[in-house]
Amino acid sequence: MIRVEDLRKSFGQNEILKGVNWEQKKGELTVVIGPSGCGKSTFLRCLNQLETFDSGKIIIDGITLENSSKNNKNTKQETKNILELRRNIGMVFQSFNLFPHMNVLKNITEAPTSLKKMQKDEAEYIAYELLKKVGLTDRAKHYPYQLSGGQKQRVAIARALAMRPKVMLFDEPTSALDPQLVDEVLSVMRELASEGMTMMVVTHEMKFAREVSDKVIFFHNGRIEESGHPEKIFTNPDSQIAREFLKISC
Repeated sequence: MIRVEDLRKSFGQNEILKGVNWEQKKGELTVVIGPSGCGKSTFLRCLNQLETFDSGKIIIDGITLENSSKNNKNTKQETKNILELRRNIGMVFQSFNLFPHMNVLKNITEAPTSLKKMQKDEAEYIAYELLKKVGLTDRAKHYPYQLSGGQKQRVAIARALAMRPKVMLFDEPTSALDPQLVDEVLSVMRELASEGMTMMVVTHEMKFAREVSDKVIFFHNGRIEESGHPEKIFTNPDSQIAREFLKISC
């Protein structure tokens, strides 16, 4: 479902991604861990082209992107590929990014009706089904300011799912939440994992990473320092850097 080859990205003279390679099968949940500033979020944002990359290749469900920042220009086919890729990827951010002037129902139905040209009745039916999934059917007519942080994040997940994505990306989805609200978001993500959604999650929630993921990536200094089954990574990592990070984080 996801293949990344020699992905590189710099901001000015600062090289953030230094030749990242990765493969992920359909239905797998990969958790990305590592110290702040190591390139985790940039990697995730390159996958759906919120950030262009300097060189390398990204292939998601057969859609290929290469050297996306060359001359800051894309061919018609490249632009088409980027748009198609974005339609097939849902993304949830740490800061929710809900539309403040829209109620919960409208937040969820806006993209399906405007981008996928879905009929309003169908979009609202799907929205209520998703609100049921995330436990918020009674909040459909509420506005974001009337919700807790955990509720906002669950709405953000429902909004991403409304586009019926093939891949879900989560960029530290619980980092902006009070500790008592973290579990309600993670429980939704656990359910998605159990249903076979292909997911990549950047997180500092080590218990979640160990219990739920199929694979763990440990990022360090713009590279994948180590990857593998969660039990291997958490109990006996090969990398000394990974051992030191996990000793502090777990």
